[in-house]
Amino acid sequence: MDIKIVERPATIVVGLNIVTQPMSPEIKALWPKFVARIPEVEGQSEPRVAYGVMRHPEREVESLEYMAGVAVRNPDRVPKGMTSHTLPAGSYAVFRYPLSALGKGFAEIFNHLLPESDYVQGAGPLFERYDEAFNPADANSLVEIGIPVRRK
Repeated sequence: MDIKIVERPATIVVGLNIVTQPMSPEIKALWPKFVARIPEVEGQSEPRVAYGVMRHPEREVESLEYMAGVAVRNPDRVPKGMTSHTLPAGSYAVFRYPLSALGKGFAEIFNHLLPESDYVQGAGPLFERYDEAFNPADANSLVEIGIPVRRK
């Protein structure tokens, strides 16, 4: 698989946030809770698109801050119990993997694809983007993974 580099504008995401561990069942359990509350989020800028935003608090790889959310034009009215994060503008390596192979995909990206490329991970959160064609009931439905990068 080749690395595709795209320039993305800043994206504000509003949603439900948890602190957990990578690949935890808590992440999967968060999604139905968030999906039920999507109508509460005003000013959505990408209808029928959702984001999984990931950050490692204080660079601890065993701890993961994960947000299930949607992109908004303006984060002024964040529903109670939700929060907002900004995906900074910049260069992102973008990959697509089936839902059933996300864990394998992340391993391939960080163990092979990025180290063998001209790029390294940059500052900022990673994201999963579930586009209009995504079907959570289909394990082969594709998920976009975006990783901020900079040249080596």
